[in-house]
Amino acid sequence: MELIYRVKKPETISRFMHENNIPPKILEIEDNKQKITVNNKMKAKKNTIKKGEKIHFFIKDEVRDPRIQSEDVNLEIVYEDPYLLIVNKPNNVQMMISKSHPHGTLANAVNNYYEKNDINAKIHYVTKLDREASGLIVIAKHKFIKYLLSNENSITYYMKVILNGVLELKESYIPLPISRVEGSILREVAEKGDECTTNYKVLDEFNNHSLVEVWIKDKLAHQIRVHFSYFFAPVVGDKLYSDETDEELMMYCYKLNFKNPITEEGIRLELIEPKHFKEFLKKK
Repeated sequence: MELIYRVKKPETISRFMHENNIPPKILEIEDNKQKITVNNKMKAKKNTIKKGEKIHFFIKDEVRDPRIQSEDVNLEIVYEDPYLLIVNKPNNVQMMISKSHPHGTLANAVNNYYEKNDINAKIHYVTKLDREASGLIVIAKHKFIKYLLSNENSITYYMKVILNGVLELKESYIPLPISRVEGSILREVAEKGDECTTNYKVLDEFNNHSLVEVWIKDKLAHQIRVHFSYFFAPVVGDKLYSDETDEELMMYCYKLNFKNPITEEGIRLELIEPKHFKEFLKKK
């Protein structure tokens, strides 16, 4: 992978690397030198760079995870650049393989795409969704890219959910800590849990249901489901935190808005409602 930056001020390459959190150990080695070029000429860390120049850092490729089999299944790509892959995950598709789910996961599909397109990378999920949920997933093509996005805390999830109930406050936030229930996959609001905040705004109400926009950062597993069920308005179709059994989970990540950590270009994506979501809304 090649990291390409536009220099904003004169300084040494060593200083530039420090300011941009580029660890020397990830760089390729050529002729016993770290592979760094400016204007297509090899440079050393002690060299200086000028404002407006483009500096290239060549970082080591990763080896695709051999445990993840490539499977030629549909992969809806919403956005791609040299550093990121953003896909629309269908509902009821698990993100990563496990002993009980070695096939049919999003990871199987992504690995197949990487293989076909000669992308030498492990699968680094920057954002995650529950298996039953659908929507936008950000995948970094190198662990360094994931580190930058995670460290900068720059991605906000925008979700749409349908709740089985009506909220007293139509626009607010839920700042309740969540922990895992011992010996279970379930989570619960608990004083000693991890801190997290769910921001929300009610968009519509119908038949004792609420269409709600939610936005969060650093999403914990089941965070949205746990927070709303705590206030007796569980997500429709939530088979873990309510008694519902018939409907699909009415929750999807419909919008992302953040900057590419290398190019600093803005990435703004928005999805239309998935089929099962539209069909439920027709009932109102």
